[in-house]
Formats: sequence, structure tokens, C-alpha cells
Amino acid sequence: MRKTANFKKGQRVLYVPLHAQGDIKHQDCERGVVSSTNDRVVFVKYDNQMCIMATGDEPYTAQATEPDDLTLLHGGS
Repeated sequence: MRKTANFKKGQRVLYVPLHAQGDIKHQDCERGVVSSTNDRVVFVKYDNQMCIMATGDEPYTAQATEPDDLTLLHGGS
């Protein structure tokens, strides 16, 4: 079980949905950046057709995401 404390603002992450069964190459995986955390969830701003998130400060709404569904991407701070 991953803790939200393992994630910091600005880190690039990959959301791996449960039905992907841990397959990080599954077509439904999504990349994004951590914008904040609380004691239960990680708030992620996911990349979209308009923008690749870089800092977590982009003007988009973050999605509350379970930490167990996230993988830090290489190069994440």
C-alpha cells in the first residue's frame, strides 16, 4: 500500500487503472503531474490534448487519485 507522503508536487506520475492489472503499457494508462496530496489521495493534473502538465500549477482541475493506482515516472523528483 503506497502512502500519499511518497508523492510530491511536480512529480510526473502514471495512473494505471485496476483493469490494466499492473500493465504500464495498457492503453488506458494516463500520465500527469502531482499538484498536491492529503492523507488519503494524490491530486493529479492529467495530460490532455491541449497541454502536457509540467509543474502542477497549470490552470486545470486536479483529479483525486488513489496512491496505489500511481507509478512515479522516471525522472520524477
